Amino acid sequence: MDNKPENKFKENIILVVLGVTLLVALLNIKTVASAAGTLIGLVMPLIAGGIIAFILNVPMNFFERKIDWLDDKYHCKPLRRAKTAVSLIVTLILFVLCATFIGNVIFPNLVDSGKKIAEIVKDNYQSWIAIAEGYGFDMSYISSWMDKLDWDSMLTSLKEHSGEILSTAGQAANSVFGMVANILFGLIFAIYILLNKKKLGKQAKQLAYAYLKKPWADEACDIASLSYKTFSNFLSGQCLEAVILGMMFFVTLFVGGFPYAGTISVVIGCMSLIPFVGAFIGLVFGALLLAVVNIKQAFWFIVVFLALQQLEANLVYPRVVGHSVRLPSIWVLVAVTLGGSTFGVLGMLVFIPLFAVAYTLIGQNTKQKLSKKTVPEDRLK
Repeated sequence: MDNKPENKFKENIILVVLGVTLLVALLNIKTVASAAGTLIGLVMPLIAGGIIAFILNVPMNFFERKIDWLDDKYHCKPLRRAKTAVSLIVTLILFVLCATFIGNVIFPNLVDSGKKIAEIVKDNYQSWIAIAEGYGFDMSYISSWMDKLDWDSMLTSLKEHSGEILSTAGQAANSVFGMVANILFGLIFAIYILLNKKKLGKQAKQLAYAYLKKPWADEACDIASLSYKTFSNFLSGQCLEAVILGMMFFVTLFVGGFPYAGTISVVIGCMSLIPFVGAFIGLVFGALLLAVVNIKQAFWFIVVFLALQQLEANLVYPRVVGHSVRLPSIWVLVAVTLGGSTFGVLGMLVFIPLFAVAYTLIGQNTKQKLSKKTVPEDRLK
């Protein structure tokens, strides 16, 4: 018996229901928006957990591959059976160590650098203003503004309350996902995902093939696999590039006898996680920090930065990050521009792998369509 009329009737009913639902939603847009906000607030810990799980899964996969290698070479069967738990524990320990290092080493160095800059500016700003006025610049407004600053109070406050800055930064970070309890719940949810990622992946595929037509399910699984590989490769590539760039600057600045070599290198490495513009933020920070100590060293730092930046852009980045996303430079620039103008720094980081996924899918679809057409080769050149 032919079921096409019945299937067509069901599809029409579904379209009518969807149309009516959309119309009702548009007529009650404020209520829908309020309900959507409440729903997002409820599921935000789950979203945070998913993001944390995705980030932690990158180093976790690395440790899992190392455990497989150890098993293949030394036949460590018990270690292989527990590789998921062992890899997760090692990843969490590494995460805690990095957070501790940032909180106890990097952040105090940044605060100390800020105090030194403030002290140097306090002691020298009058002579700097005099030099500028000697070249014909009107510095009266800046001079009066600087004279009104309570430098002793500022320095005392910075010394006494530098610990509160970290607390304030932590509170600002908490506001991204809501309350601290949501973050903790998200971390617990992330650990659950990572411990059961194979089972959850299998269940997701089963749901796709159970409720979607096979071609659609195949397409959905292929897109999900491509998206995961692209995002994870980009994340690991960016982190590796940041470490390499930071080490390059540390070795060069340390050997060259520059002060604050460690602090400047860490800032440049961390800022380089932001594509294109991040490292130049580190340049401004390092140049200002060195300028208040020795203007000549600030000049040579800029020269060193430009040289190392060219080396990194032409040798390191194409092999580490560019290879991981397989996206031409022009589209990387477009992705960074659109992402930055739309969602800021987060948009810059997310839009590159998104564009890479879209670029790959469009390329595959184009090849499939061209293969079905008899287009002369010379017409495609």
